[in-house]
Amino acid sequence: MFRQLVWGLVFLSTFLEGALAVAAGEKPPLWHAYSFNGKDFGEAEIPGSAAIALRDGYLPVVVTDNTPREDRLPKGTGSLTLFCFIQSAGGKLKPQRGVIPMSGVVVEIVGKELNLAGRTDSAGYLILALPPADYEVRMSGFSRKVRVEKGKNALVAIRGGKRMVD
Repeated sequence: MFRQLVWGLVFLSTFLEGALAVAAGEKPPLWHAYSFNGKDFGEAEIPGSAAIALRDGYLPVVVTDNTPREDRLPKGTGSLTLFCFIQSAGGKLKPQRGVIPMSGVVVEIVGKELNLAGRTDSAGYLILALPPADYEVRMSGFSRKVRVEKGKNALVAIRGGKRMVD
């Protein structure tokens, strides 16, 4: 009886902790938010930029609020999350963020057994579920190689140019 009471209290406190975190607008602990800082993806969110929420086994989500959807990856696939951007340098007159997302850009994904094309969203992201394999990602004359693994998320950023500003 005592053992059941203890386990009941442990379950209740765990449940309440998760429910309170969600109610407070916090991300579920299994999701990790990444932002692009101009060089690579980091787990810290950058104010004013879209973040990408990742969780193994789930399709990544571009997050503009704190509630990512939980869409499982199709069986036997992994995900590719691509961020296309232009590097921005300068900004003496007006502060610049360092990267400008490339929205609406056509991207080709080329593999041994699969070739497809997609278009980036308004935040510069393209998210795909793909069979595990090595791929070449091509965009406006630029390319990157990436490996997609079953149940895992691959993050790739492609710089599509550089812009100098005052």
